[in-house]
Amino acid sequence: MMAVAWPMMGLWGGGHMWTDGTGNGFGAVASWLAIWIPLVVVVFAGTYLLYRITGSDERRDRDEALEELRLAYARGDLTDEEFTNRRERLQREK
Repeated sequence: MMAVAWPMMGLWGGGHMWTDGTGNGFGAVASWLAIWIPLVVVVFAGTYLLYRITGSDERRDRDEALEELRLAYARGDLTDEEFTNRRERLQREK
């Protein structure tokens, strides 16, 4: 709790509450923002990275299936029509 209230108590430049000792309230507000903005950015960035890393297993399975289909087509195991039909079916399932 002390870390939350620290800038408002004037420990970073004197003063009381929302002032910086000169009557200007910007100093304490800037101190408070200096703590919270980076914290919020780190939390959002961490959440986004966690989401991207874990991803959806379903999406990965479908992408792997499409990749396998492309490899089979490249090997010549599928005709053009078979490849097109199977690719469209996989893309509809997404």
